[in-house]
Amino acid sequence: MQLSTVLRRLALLSAVALVALGVLIATPYPSDRLTPRTRQSTRVIDRRGETVWERPAMDGGYARFVTLDEVSPFVVRATLAGEDQNFRSHIGIDPAGVARALWLDLQAGRLAYGGSTVTQQLAKLLDREPRTLLGKLVEATDALRLERTLSKDEILEQYLNRAYYGRNAYGIEAAAQRFYGKHASELALDEAALLAVLPRAPSAYDPARHPQRVLGRRAKILARLARLGWVDEAAATNAAAQPLATLAYPRQSIAAPHLVDWLLLSDALPVGIAEVHTTIDLALQQRLEQRVRDHLHDLEGRGVTQAGVVVLEVRTGDLLAMVGSRGYGELAVHGSVNAVTTPRHPGSTLKPFLYALALEDGAHPGTPAFDVPTTYRGYAPRALDRRFRGVVSLREALGSSLNVPATRLAGALGADRFARTLYDAGLHTIDTRPGRYGVSLALGSAETRLVDLAEAYAMLARGGNHLGTRLVLPTAGEPDPRVTNRVLSEESAYLISRMLADARARRRTFGVETPLEFPFEVAVKTGTSQGHQDNVVVGYTPQVVVAVWAGNFGGAPTHEVLAMDGAAPLFRDVMLAATQFVEGQAGGDGQRITRAGGEHARFARPDGIVEREVCPLSGLLRSAHCPHAAQQEMARAHVPTRECGWHGVNGIALPAEVSAWQRGVASLPAADGDARVEILGPANDARFVIDRTTPRSVQAAHLRVAVRAADVPLVRWEVDGVLLAEAPAPYDASLPLVPGTHHVRAVLPDGATDEIVLHVVDGAHR
Repeated sequence: MQLSTVLRRLALLSAVALVALGVLIATPYPSDRLTPRTRQSTRVIDRRGETVWERPAMDGGYARFVTLDEVSPFVVRATLAGEDQNFRSHIGIDPAGVARALWLDLQAGRLAYGGSTVTQQLAKLLDREPRTLLGKLVEATDALRLERTLSKDEILEQYLNRAYYGRNAYGIEAAAQRFYGKHASELALDEAALLAVLPRAPSAYDPARHPQRVLGRRAKILARLARLGWVDEAAATNAAAQPLATLAYPRQSIAAPHLVDWLLLSDALPVGIAEVHTTIDLALQQRLEQRVRDHLHDLEGRGVTQAGVVVLEVRTGDLLAMVGSRGYGELAVHGSVNAVTTPRHPGSTLKPFLYALALEDGAHPGTPAFDVPTTYRGYAPRALDRRFRGVVSLREALGSSLNVPATRLAGALGADRFARTLYDAGLHTIDTRPGRYGVSLALGSAETRLVDLAEAYAMLARGGNHLGTRLVLPTAGEPDPRVTNRVLSEESAYLISRMLADARARRRTFGVETPLEFPFEVAVKTGTSQGHQDNVVVGYTPQVVVAVWAGNFGGAPTHEVLAMDGAAPLFRDVMLAATQFVEGQAGGDGQRITRAGGEHARFARPDGIVEREVCPLSGLLRSAHCPHAAQQEMARAHVPTRECGWHGVNGIALPAEVSAWQRGVASLPAADGDARVEILGPANDARFVIDRTTPRSVQAAHLRVAVRAADVPLVRWEVDGVLLAEAPAPYDASLPLVPGTHHVRAVLPDGATDEIVLHVVDGAHR
């Protein structure tokens, strides 16, 4: 091939290459490479802006993007003086600088000198190429593209936010925080000049390792600033004379580690987000952490080693504080376990929701309940003191946490319905499959999480409306994805709140003086799990919910410590601290959390609540024979229509269920129009599903009956014409679940009967 032909082809290839290079240079630099998300740590802050934790970027470094206006002018001048004096005039590459670097490279016999402009250094930071001649060409090309895409200030802003300053600090803001503990906008001249040295060789100029080297380089930059006229000579001289300050090097700690763990597990900390505004308040959090430690110290020797606390704001559902243990780093007592999010047995703290269902169905707080011996297929619930109290009001049964009335109520209302209500209230560890639980659910047989209990009680404080717990505040203009669902009527929620706030209702079991007495209205319920393993107290005001757990993470029982001793004193401390915290605070929309002047708000009485004079024993309207009367709040729709029939001319007569146990008291005769015997539960046409994962031996329908006749020794229960049981007072029986449709009859000795139909379905074929 002739030389002329080769030269023509080379010329053509060169022309094509130049055209391609020109097209490439004219193409804007990809904007997706310029986003801060590519390298930015995430600062987790509390509701006041205090740092909870800073999550490193994917490369393990810390970076906070700031605008050029948020950077000290001294930083800009020192950076340009040290790296690129002609930045404002060149097109992305500096021919004089490149020529000087090439001459030095030839002398050294290697690529030792860059001659790179700030724009070229940014190109390298955005897309690192190897230190080869081709790599330098790509870097120069990208620099030209950046100059066509961004303004000079935008290039400088990108560089200052991406330069590596050492000590895992990427960008000038992270460097200012890391080395001086201040913002980049606050840097003085000597500090700015020192930081401008570091990107050139962060390890070689590390102030802790090479103080004289970095001070020498700082002096050169300051002298150059004065020579260029960018600072006056006296200021430069004074800055050069400043000693190397004691650098901050702050240790990256986590102020609320259990909260951070939960945020990470719930994917609430996406990579590349600059800040995540949490709902927590660190001042309250740290105060409660100390309260937990003090309380456990007071319980030392009683078998209680751990405790947890959660505080919610009622109106917003915001998590204000979460103490997961007495100390996250205490390995001996499993301090990293989170008591707030770990399922535990809640004891009697589920009872308020059961009583709320009774109110929904027409009862009122003065409606009587029966605390008499009751057996469910070998299971016989008892109160803590193992005593029975006969007739008690629903208010007293709930306040004194009596177990028998609660289980009888669960049998009458249905455990399945109760479980669904708990789930709807926010207790999502509850299994809503039919037939999953028995009456013991009322006593806390299912495990729940403390944070879910707080959420459910917030529903009561909110007048029956459920709103999910919030950990992260939405950004401005961002809609709240949560929805509000009504679980209970406003009237039922109010009445339950008033029942739980009644200290007199607690006296039968807990006495006159307890830690649950407050100078303001607090609705509160205690719970002690079977075996004294878990102590739980949950309560609320109209503004705040507090939930407390105490026990041992390993499941070991306490030394027979009840919730009134193991958790209630801590609950009191936390409630007082939380109430003091919300006093005068403003919510997310600026509304006051408490009333003007610091007055504690009472539970707002709905329009549907009325007061009526009733017999305190029967709960019915007072008759002329009732020796006493009581004013009782109740829903207008559920006002009793009958007068008391328990008191008469000849004295008092009680329902047979009670009179059979309470000797010497007459049985209540049937009223006009009342059936002498009535099956109370299950409901007619009730449907039961056999759970294939649960032993058949513990799956049964609880049969309950009301007997309105005197001197009835027993009730005969028949199923499909076959005798099931002959039951003495209180006449309950258990029907083992067998697939099919069954006719159940309750028969009195005089032949009076009542009958229902039950449907039992095998869980595998439903």
